[in-house]
Parts: sequence; C-alpha cells; structure tokens
Amino acid sequence: MKRLLCIILTLTMALSAASCSVIKQFFTETNSSGELYVHFLDVGQGDSILLESEDEFVLIDAGERDYGEVVRDYIIERGADELKYVIATHPHSDHVGGLRTVLNGVDAENFITTETDCETYTWTKLLTTVEKQKINYIDAEAGDTYTFGSASFTILAPLSTYSDYNNSSVVVKVNCGKISFLLAGDAEKSSEYDMVKDGENLKADVLKCAHHGSSSSTTAKFLKAVNPSYAIISCGKNNDYGHPHKETLQKLDKLGCTLYRTDEMGTIVAYTDGSTLSFETSVSMPSSYTSDNAVATKDETDVYIGNKNSKVFHTPDCSGVSSMNEKNKVTFSSREEAVEAGYTPCSSCKP
Repeated sequence: MKRLLCIILTLTMALSAASCSVIKQFFTETNSSGELYVHFLDVGQGDSILLESEDEFVLIDAGERDYGEVVRDYIIERGADELKYVIATHPHSDHVGGLRTVLNGVDAENFITTETDCETYTWTKLLTTVEKQKINYIDAEAGDTYTFGSASFTILAPLSTYSDYNNSSVVVKVNCGKISFLLAGDAEKSSEYDMVKDGENLKADVLKCAHHGSSSSTTAKFLKAVNPSYAIISCGKNNDYGHPHKETLQKLDKLGCTLYRTDEMGTIVAYTDGSTLSFETSVSMPSSYTSDNAVATKDETDVYIGNKNSKVFHTPDCSGVSSMNEKNKVTFSSREEAVEAGYTPCSSCKP
C-alpha cells in the first residue's frame, strides 16, 4: 500500500491536504530500501539539514547554539544512535553554533568541513570536540562522493580559496535514484560562478537556496544550471537581514519553482523513493523546541562586536559581523558593557 501511494505522488502534482495526511503516515514508519528523507529543520535564522536513508544519517549544520538541543532531540526522535557523517558547511555560528551540543548527545563517525583561518570561540571549541571524541576528520574535496543507506552525496564546492567564509561553504549534491537535492550552504556569487565554470552537473530537482535566500546568492546563471522544480529557503521570521530578498524570490518565481520556507512553514521534510518526490510541512519538533523565544545556554565568549550604525551587537562568529563594514565595528569586552552602551542583542546569534 505504501509503495502504491508513492507511485501516485509524482513530481508535478501540487501538495494538497489529502497528500499531507498520506505523507505523515510514512514519515513515522521505518525506512525501507531505496528511500531518502531530507529534513530541513526550522532553526530560526540559521541552517540545519538531516539526511536519512535506511537508518543511516547525515547532519549538515545545526543552527545557532540555542537550537543545539532542538536538533539533537530531533535526531534522537528519528531513531538515530549514530550520525555517519556530520558536515559543517562553514564557521558561521548560524550554521555550526549548535553542532557541539549535538555531538555531545549523539555519536558521530565522520566530520567533514573545509579548512579556514577562523579562530572564533564557537569554531575552535567545535574542532576541539571533534578531536576529543576521536571523530574522523575529513577535509572537503570537490568531487568526492560518500554513501549512506541507498543514497549518496557528492561535494561540489568549495573549488577555490576565498577571502570570506560564505563562499568557502561546503556545497553537496544528494542523490537517491533519479531524484537529487543541491544543498548550497551559504555559497555566494564567487563560489556559484566557479561551480558553473567547472562544468559539474548541477541539475537538481530541489535546491536549498544559499545564504537564506540572500540576493548575494542564487545568481541567474547558477539557478539556470540547477534548474530546480522545488526550492527551499531556511530563515527566521522577521529576521534583521530581510531574508529572503525579493530579488531571489523573483528569480524563483520566474523559473516556476515551488517554494518552501521554514519561516512560513516550519520544519519541512522531503521524501523520495528514488523516482517520486513529495513534501510535508509544519512537521512537529521535539518538546525542547522553543521557537523564536529560545533561550540559549551560552558559552563564554571573549568579545562582542557592535555595529555603530544599527546599534546591534553580535557574537564574533555571527554572520552579521562578516558582512559589517570595518569602520562600523566596535568591540565590547562583555555583554553588560554592550547593553550599557545602548546596544541591543542580535536576534540571530542571540549574544
């Protein structure tokens, strides 16, 4: 019966209330051969993706620190006692802030990332955790392919050394039968240009848009090369950056993509049996889920960075700092100092 329902669900059918109830049924069942689930977790203004095939799991990022428990509990509720691969796309805290909490609660076999000069507290403590737990460290190399269950993923980027961490993002293409997903981290124009120029087959059924739908990513040439039928944007409600940007939304609309957004739909799960594809939205999160008013268990941090223009302060590894003009940066030695100076905490990194 389950396989008959999967056949009925084709790539071109629109998601309906009836199909949602069907999808919910097999989301709660154990994976069988040839199936892949891709969970786009709602972690506010951040990214976290869980891949699941035949009881083998891959985690890509884990949002900010205050979502670490949420991601960990979600993984455990899916029945995972080990992550075969953990991918840290790049050092920004909205992608890797929660990973240390996850690794302290779920065993991991391999850790994949790209070499950077980042020395922020969050990043260095994460790498220390990987080393202490004797997790196999793998330097991401474009062209390398890894398998899990009946699915696989191939690293597409980074293809060069970049001056910023976003373009250094590990980009992967996930394949299961005839269905593919391109998960772009925070890769921006330079990385996208290099991927197109490299001539790699970027075509994918589903594109996880880079950098939360920012206009600095999802360039026209890259989007044409991927030519997705579906697009996913992971971002927080009413975030400070205006993500997703209207330029990106217009491009996706022009292409005719069906768009799913975590800020509007919560956690999104895609399911494929290798030939058909379906989606479920507003998937229930674990009891530890605290949504937009989540309170983080803070690590100590050496400094905080404020923006003289916006009067907002951030943790040093927040993505908002990397995009800040140097002349606008002001450094505080404590959170209290920043607040006393009239600065408000960033709603993304929640310093």
